[in-house]
Amino acid sequence: MSASASGKTKPSCSEGGDLRVQTKTGETFITATQRPDGTWRKARRVKEGYIPQDEQPKYQNRMQMEATNGRSSIPTSMNPRGSGVKKPVSSIKANVCITPQDHFQKKIDLTKKKIEDIEGMEERIASGELVPQPNQVKKIQRKQEYLDEIEKLTKEMENL
Repeated sequence: MSASASGKTKPSCSEGGDLRVQTKTGETFITATQRPDGTWRKARRVKEGYIPQDEQPKYQNRMQMEATNGRSSIPTSMNPRGSGVKKPVSSIKANVCITPQDHFQKKIDLTKKKIEDIEGMEERIASGELVPQPNQVKKIQRKQEYLDEIEKLTKEMENL
């Protein structure tokens, strides 16, 4: 359909740089325009706010946008959140047992935690808050074993 046959009333320029024409009936047309490569776009009817695909901005990810804006002062391979000062690996305290005493202390701490769990269960059973399951009863019966194990581990650790 040609723009001259549609009865133009209001020409207006949109954000995309094309010339939009609104007819007396309220329809909006984009007039024929020439592309940068020299070819011509046909006049076409569009909805209000339409931006032709040729004029849609090209998608850029965050890194591309920073690079084009010149804001990227850090190479993409570097971590911008890092402090820049890296500690030697040997100075980092890891959650790893290094000495034999560390091994014993870790076992003692785990056993103490089991005893604390048992004591918490005993308190809830005594208050009537908890009805013990068979596996909980077995765990409560092992309380003395855990106490003996802590004593044994402590003596072994002192002998080192």
